[in-house]
Amino acid sequence: MHLWAIIAAVVLIVIGYVFLFKALNEHFELQHEVNANLPPDRRFEPLFWWFGTWEKFRELQREVLPASQRLKRSRGFQVMFFVLFVSGVLLLGLGLGK
Repeated sequence: MHLWAIIAAVVLIVIGYVFLFKALNEHFELQHEVNANLPPDRRFEPLFWWFGTWEKFRELQREVLPASQRLKRSRGFQVMFFVLFVSGVLLLGLGLGK
C-alpha cells in the first residue's frame, strides 16, 4: 500500500510544480503586457522582487491594464500549487512512515 502512496505523492508534487510554472508564466505575461503599454522610460523590469516591488507592479497593472485577469489566474495557479504540493508532501510522509 505504501508504494502506491509514494507514487501518488510524487505525481501530486510534479503536478503541483506544473501549476507553479503556469503561475509564473501568467505573471511574466502580465509583466510583458504592462511593459508593452508603457513608454520605454517607465518600463518595469526589477532585479529583485520584494513586497515594495509587488506593490509598484500592482499599481502599474491597475493603471495600464485594469481589466486584466492574468493576476487572478496566476493566484489561482499558486493556490493549486500549494494545495497539491502540501498534499503530496503529506502523502509522501505517510507513505514513507509506515
